[in-house]
Amino acid sequence: MNHHFLVFSMLTVVAVTATIVSVAQGLEREILSPEQMNIKTGPTFLIFLYSEYEPCLGTLIHEQWILTAAHCFLPYLEIDIASKRDYFDDMKGKLTYHLSVQHPNFTRGSAENDLMLIKLKEPLKLNDQVKLAVLPNTTDNREGEMCTVSGWGWTWQVTYVYPDIQIDQKVLWFSAECCQQSQVSEAPVQVTENMFCAGSPSAPRQSCKEMTAAPILCQNQLYGILSWSKGCALRGDTGYYTKISHYTDWILKVIRTY
Repeated sequence: MNHHFLVFSMLTVVAVTATIVSVAQGLEREILSPEQMNIKTGPTFLIFLYSEYEPCLGTLIHEQWILTAAHCFLPYLEIDIASKRDYFDDMKGKLTYHLSVQHPNFTRGSAENDLMLIKLKEPLKLNDQVKLAVLPNTTDNREGEMCTVSGWGWTWQVTYVYPDIQIDQKVLWFSAECCQQSQVSEAPVQVTENMFCAGSPSAPRQSCKEMTAAPILCQNQLYGILSWSKGCALRGDTGYYTKISHYTDWILKVIRTY
């Protein structure tokens, strides 16, 4: 009798524990919590691009050039190195831009060619804390490979304060067929060969507040800039990215020209 009671008690504890773990895992996805995210203070290649409109992320690809999405509307632009608010205090407000160059074929009615370059007035001094993202050295797709989306967001749905959490999210580069069949494809945007999508196959669509134009790195190379998503790309929801490998010639030409 005691033996049966002991077995029943153990099974009950296991079942209750499993239920608690399951519920806790579900709750973890409700907010951006520091416990589940990889928070960094450096090194970084991410840049905050602030304006009167929605803030965007930029990716440092050259001592004087930042790559971001052309859909970012950036009047009265202010630029900071992406970090926790007090980390690069000596650099705050000291980065100014000289000019911006949108891809010539970008239009607001399409997600294709969604790239823009921003030139700083003075080159940044690179060190152990400020790094460059490396452009891809091949046009090959990384379909089926794991990549990392890096970005910043808010632990609460409040964007008038400084973003307070940096996120590195592992995602899978989906096939073109999966991209077309994704729930995100219900949006009225045509997916072309100059784009790809990536995400976590099991991730339900999430809501969160994240800075747009997050970069995605595969094999430590910059393969994409987030153009759009439905849900939260930094929590694994499917995001659609501009395929950087198709634009390296344009990027390098702009840098040489200006």
